[in-house]
Amino acid sequence: MSDISDRSDRSDTLKKEVLMRYIFTLLALLALGWPAAAALPAASFLVPKETTRDTGYTAIEVGLDGMVYVGTAWYGGSAHLIRLNPATGKWEDLIDAHKLTRDTGVGLDSQSKFHAKILVGADGIVWAATKQGNEEFTNRPEYGESAGGFPGGHLFSYDPKTGQAADHGILKKQEGIMGGAIDNARRRIYYVSDPKGHFLIYDIAGNSVRDLGRSGPTPRYMGIDAKGRVFVVGAPLPGDNAPGAITMYDPQTDRLYQLAVNVEGDLKAYGSPYVIVMNADGATLLGAAANCKYVLEYDLSSVRLNNANSFANGAITCRLAAEIKPGDTHAGTLGKDGCFYFNSGAILYRYDPAARAADEVGIIAPPNNRDGATVYSQGAAAGPDGTLYMKFIYPYQVLAFDKLTAPKGEN
Repeated sequence: MSDISDRSDRSDTLKKEVLMRYIFTLLALLALGWPAAAALPAASFLVPKETTRDTGYTAIEVGLDGMVYVGTAWYGGSAHLIRLNPATGKWEDLIDAHKLTRDTGVGLDSQSKFHAKILVGADGIVWAATKQGNEEFTNRPEYGESAGGFPGGHLFSYDPKTGQAADHGILKKQEGIMGGAIDNARRRIYYVSDPKGHFLIYDIAGNSVRDLGRSGPTPRYMGIDAKGRVFVVGAPLPGDNAPGAITMYDPQTDRLYQLAVNVEGDLKAYGSPYVIVMNADGATLLGAAANCKYVLEYDLSSVRLNNANSFANGAITCRLAAEIKPGDTHAGTLGKDGCFYFNSGAILYRYDPAARAADEVGIIAPPNNRDGATVYSQGAAAGPDGTLYMKFIYPYQVLAFDKLTAPKGEN
């Protein structure tokens, strides 16, 4: 494990850094013609250049140690799992995927992305999984057309207490790993493979994996409730008037269900969610769709199963909970205040499930953004003090919104 210095020429203290970035953001917003009052102050932590090709995905989470764990992408090369100390601005390189696996794949067949959501167990152990560096969607060697092809995504763990990293092997041959949810009670981790979309169950104690078959499209986000049921966006249902489906895994029956979505409201407005999070009450699943103008609420008590072998063997009720301005949405998380935070383009939204209302928190303006007003969000996580951490690319950086999601009276 090596210590990597941050490249943001930060001040001696985090407070000075926040002030500096806030001033920079104000100037950038004024230049773009946005109201200066809409600026969100944030500290910027540039991801070390030697760990990435300036991009990354959903892989971000805050550990029990308060450190921010981030996965990088390096197309045609090796992805890295790195750790940020937000108090000092220092980065540490924890895992070089190719070095730990001794994989020698190149191009599309490399272990080039930590894409799946980083997971943290109740014991503090951090879990991360890789996928292939494949953005050529018409040429997929992992389907078997190439004899060599991508060997398959690896599952890794890192123990902050000992500083030891471990490779737990390939979860599914020639498939990358996406999604991610952890069941601490059952000591299981759930993923979906890419590109074929198989639902995978990894047993932590037994270091073994089971494949339950196809669950639907490969997701960025998965939700798990108090019963251990896992929810993920499902495959489209047949029929012009079918709004969509949610796939549910029930550990009691150990099987997958395709739940047809029954929408309360205008069916034309429904769009399958891209970002989903489990509400703090464990009774509702919250979602936001890319370029959709609504926040969605799924009532988990409404789940009905018919145990048929048909494509849709259950149903779930969804309501259109709040209106938002449509924009590209890739990042979201549940704040420490119980609100759902997500982006819609450059706007950061906060949805309050108790009030069933969404409000615009402010405008996100990552420093040094090469595309000007275009904001590419990728992932989000909330720290123990309520600080919201969000990943952005071009350049690859983590923004820290100080105590933004802390409960009222604590920020």
